[in-house]
Amino acid sequence: MDPFFTEEQLNNMSRENMMEVMRIMQNQVQKKETEVQLLKDKQKELEFMNAMLSDRLALAQRRRFGSSSEKYADGYEQMDLFNEAEVNADMDTAEIEEEIVIPSHKRKKRTGKKEEDLSNFEVTETIEYKLAGEDRYCPDCGTKYKVVTKEVVKRLKFIPSTFEVVEEVTYVYSCPKCGAMIRPEKEFPLIKGSIATPSLVAGIMNAKYVNGMPLARQEREFARYDLNLSTKTMANWIISCADRYLGLLYGQMKEEFLKSRYIHCDETRIQVIDEPDQKGSSQNWMWVYLTDHYSEAPQMVLFDYERTRAGYHPVNFLGDTFHGYLTCDGYQAYHGLNDSITVTGCFTHARRRFDAALTALKKDFTKEQLKETVAYQAMTRIGILYKVEELIKDKTPEERYQERQKQSRPVVDALFEWLHSMEDSVDRSSLIGDAILYTLNQETYLRRYLDDGHLSIDNNSAERAIKNFAVGRRNWLFAKSIRGADASAVVYSIAETALLNGLKPYVYLSYVLEELRKMGPFPKPDDLNRLLPWSNELPEGFRTKKKK
Repeated sequence: MDPFFTEEQLNNMSRENMMEVMRIMQNQVQKKETEVQLLKDKQKELEFMNAMLSDRLALAQRRRFGSSSEKYADGYEQMDLFNEAEVNADMDTAEIEEEIVIPSHKRKKRTGKKEEDLSNFEVTETIEYKLAGEDRYCPDCGTKYKVVTKEVVKRLKFIPSTFEVVEEVTYVYSCPKCGAMIRPEKEFPLIKGSIATPSLVAGIMNAKYVNGMPLARQEREFARYDLNLSTKTMANWIISCADRYLGLLYGQMKEEFLKSRYIHCDETRIQVIDEPDQKGSSQNWMWVYLTDHYSEAPQMVLFDYERTRAGYHPVNFLGDTFHGYLTCDGYQAYHGLNDSITVTGCFTHARRRFDAALTALKKDFTKEQLKETVAYQAMTRIGILYKVEELIKDKTPEERYQERQKQSRPVVDALFEWLHSMEDSVDRSSLIGDAILYTLNQETYLRRYLDDGHLSIDNNSAERAIKNFAVGRRNWLFAKSIRGADASAVVYSIAETALLNGLKPYVYLSYVLEELRKMGPFPKPDDLNRLLPWSNELPEGFRTKKKK
């Protein structure tokens, strides 16, 4: 390599100029070293991708042309369904009563876990083991035994689904003299002409929207207990109750939601079969809006079904009412919102890209070699930011803001300065290049969480809110109609918000359906407010006892 300067030029330089030259040379050398490291990383990425594609090709060919034997290779275990109990069993936490051996006697070790587990349930049956008849007397001396202590052991029974019929009898009266007739006023049914009750519909909703059990599977389960209830009937009940009752709560929740200044947003796929003018395989979208525990507002989740992923959907949903911060991923649609909305980014999405780049290198690199890669160093720097968040999560927004200025901002500044130094050297087609350029493209939004202690470093709370929906979607696969998708959005919103506020979803759904049924078609806003999941007027026993 040719020298940067000739010997004559170096001799004519002053000390200050010499120092500046040395600094420039050092920067150029460092830049070259970075370029070399990036090229090494990309080479390993390509090797990884080539091996992965070769494995996929071999597997595809085997599936197409090979035998369909059920034999497995040595050491391979068939997972998921048949050995779930064995895989998930943990002998460290199994309820085995360990005995402590003492020379004179044995004593059972008491952990208190059983008592804690059973403390929420009523004792409905007691079995006593007593001596009777001649067994009450000592065979050696004939003296009657005396009770010195009682050993109490509790066990838990399970009673499967049971159904009870509520019979309504209305007496009709007539006047013997004039023939005038009268009958007492009856309560409005939940659904006119239907056998549905709040408890039954709430159970169906809880099974589908909380536990991910499709209606077809519920139909088969009900049939095992001699109840013939079709999928179509249950779907009609859900849509009817969502339209007539739960939609009122949803509207009240949305009104409160738009008053918040700090919200999250995300979107996920859903397939709706009967959408007009689209193929059956087309993807539609469920948009998710929520407040988190940093928002200093009631915690809630609002699902909103839309046909497309276009950016005008969040614009329409938020309207001109919401003014504040919106935390989201890097999807461009969120950047076309009103000027009164400030978008903040998600460091988790940036970290995932570096993790993907690092994964491609793990096969061939040692631990020490991995530490020298750009992906590892980026993950380490972002990890420091998350460590700070872990330490300040229970502090006030003001305290979080101050700690972020002292601890996080210097790390963020150094991270982006370091990434900018590689911006011109990366290959956009490589995993590491994609990670670096994505993070730099999102820099403005990723930095914003530093500006306000109410903001979160990422959009993970929105992804957690989508989790139950995603689990259910794997089971029920699609929605049949637009009305069904809209109803699902309403019920998911109520159920997920109940979970966020520590409520028992079935108990809560049953209660609000019963109360809304009594209120009639035009309840007052104050009456709806007392039914909201965060209301202090909800009855005792609705909330779960959180584990310490």
